[in-house]
Amino acid sequence: MRPVFACIPVLAAAFLGVVSLTGTASAADQPLRLEELIESARTQNPSIRAARADWLAEKKRVWIDSALPDPMAGYDLMGSMTETRVGPQKNRFMVSQEVPFPVKLIQRGKMAAREAEAAWFRLAAVEREVVNDLTKLYYELYWADASLETLEEVKGLLKNFEGVAQAQYSNLKGTQRDVAKAQAEVSMSLEKIFLLRREREVIAAKINALLDRDPMLAVGRAARPAKPVLERPVEELINLAVKNRPEIKELEALARKSRHGAALAKLAYIPDINVGFEYTRVGAGTTELPADMDGKDSWMFPLRINLPLWQNRIVPEILEARDRRTAADARTVEMRNTVFFQVKDAYHRYKNAMEIVTLYESAIIPQAKLALSADQAGYEGGKTDFLNLLDSERVYLNALLTEIEIFTEALKSHADLVRATGLDLQTMEPEKKEKAEHEG
Repeated sequence: MRPVFACIPVLAAAFLGVVSLTGTASAADQPLRLEELIESARTQNPSIRAARADWLAEKKRVWIDSALPDPMAGYDLMGSMTETRVGPQKNRFMVSQEVPFPVKLIQRGKMAAREAEAAWFRLAAVEREVVNDLTKLYYELYWADASLETLEEVKGLLKNFEGVAQAQYSNLKGTQRDVAKAQAEVSMSLEKIFLLRREREVIAAKINALLDRDPMLAVGRAARPAKPVLERPVEELINLAVKNRPEIKELEALARKSRHGAALAKLAYIPDINVGFEYTRVGAGTTELPADMDGKDSWMFPLRINLPLWQNRIVPEILEARDRRTAADARTVEMRNTVFFQVKDAYHRYKNAMEIVTLYESAIIPQAKLALSADQAGYEGGKTDFLNLLDSERVYLNALLTEIEIFTEALKSHADLVRATGLDLQTMEPEKKEKAEHEG
């Protein structure tokens, strides 16, 4: 039976060779920086581009809504029966301009300005959402790369164990069962590596989708991020979030727009003015008037106002504006409550995860590594059973992988906290770029 077991390492090595060759053929080993991905997303992500275009369009709406209506021009061709005392009318030219009550134009302009302001904060919210998604995907990429590196490291240990088991079996100090278990552990580690590489490809495709790139484009290797520093209490973060969260500021802008809309609806009782000028050409007549009066052209300045009489239109408009204002205020309160929960949830998830990471780094991993080293020395000296050695290897591997997973969750929780507060927690300020673009 020994030749059968001897061929398993050869097949495993061949499988690893194929996988390794495939990996080196790509650019997956190149370092990848999160900052570069974020800068690329701000210019390439379709959602951000669409939100920016909406904001620019809303800025132009301010000029449109506060402008006067188009003037009207007309031409009347008179029939032969249209007569005046100075002669027959031939044709008439006219021009008129509707002039809404000035305060109405002001309120419409303010409504459009508040909508543009809301569109700006909507752009900021979309950008932060995309950055948050991209940041968490980068952390997931780190999880995949770090887990693969750990599995490769432990696989090397298992290969050493297999070699020791082979030597013990050759010297009649071990059993064939130990060799078989070592080879089975190596094969199981290969399975985990294969599944992780497939998961890594999925993560890379999601990153490429956010950056509007070819989904088959290789994504570089993510380095271990630095531990975030968070010294502010949760109460202070909640207060800062209420002041800086783009979604809240967007809804506040829409609430101000609804208040201008309510004021505009009440102005419906004030009539608008229509002013114009008309010029009528008069032909030569057969009147007994002096020559300088016969066939003289006429002109006039008509002045008209609309009569806001139909209460079945005006009253519902006022009530509609009032209801929209109430709805906008309620949505703002709802968003504030949501932000309270999001900040508190992300804060405690981050704190709890970092405490567990510290526990693994300071106690669990060193203890598991020490136990593994002791069992390895004991097995090589014939004092420890091979099953105990494998148990120690599994505990050590699980400790390493769990630490990577929990640290990744801590990083993602911190990213959610950045998103929930609407702040860069390293500087505790809104991004300067957002301010500059808004002012522009």
